[in-house]
Amino acid sequence: EAAALLPGGKGGGPPPTPLPPPFVVTPSVARSLNALARAASMRRYPILLQGPTSAGKTSLVAHLAANTGHPCVRINNHDQTDLADYLGTYRSGPSGRLEFCEGPLLTAARAGSWVLLDELNLAPSDVLEALNRLLDGNRELYVPELRATVRPAPGFMLFATQNPAGGYGGRKPLSRALRTRFLELDVGDLPD
Repeated sequence: EAAALLPGGKGGGPPPTPLPPPFVVTPSVARSLNALARAASMRRYPILLQGPTSAGKTSLVAHLAANTGHPCVRINNHDQTDLADYLGTYRSGPSGRLEFCEGPLLTAARAGSWVLLDELNLAPSDVLEALNRLLDGNRELYVPELRATVRPAPGFMLFATQNPAGGYGGRKPLSRALRTRFLELDVGDLPD
């Protein structure tokens, strides 16, 4: 069974993207899965998986989460992703008053869940900048709409995936400063 998914938050925030079901563990997949498990067991750094399309980057994280009992939320990035997609936004509540509806990243941080930021190098620069405090030694998330800083609960872990920049449409290289905040793992093509 795939990893548990978190609700979109009070008031019906954006639903998380369903994670794929488990997959067949071939020798090459086992090597990648072992490397990911070793990196995740350190619990010191966010992990960035880079590799070609359909290499299984997302499935590796989903499989590890499901098999270790960690709830995991996948947030898919694209060129129109904005901070509200991560943190949440104000919406009209049942009484007609504005209420803040938490986004999936904020909900997962508060719950101590794992988060997978898929296709990270498609996200706009302002979204990537907002992640800096969460990725550095402070490990905190500033929510401008609430004027509050949230420290992730124990168990929180951040993963990201990307295809190499250049060869894939719309992918841009992540800044050196951002990449140094991740432990990077290369995931190769699946063998024929």
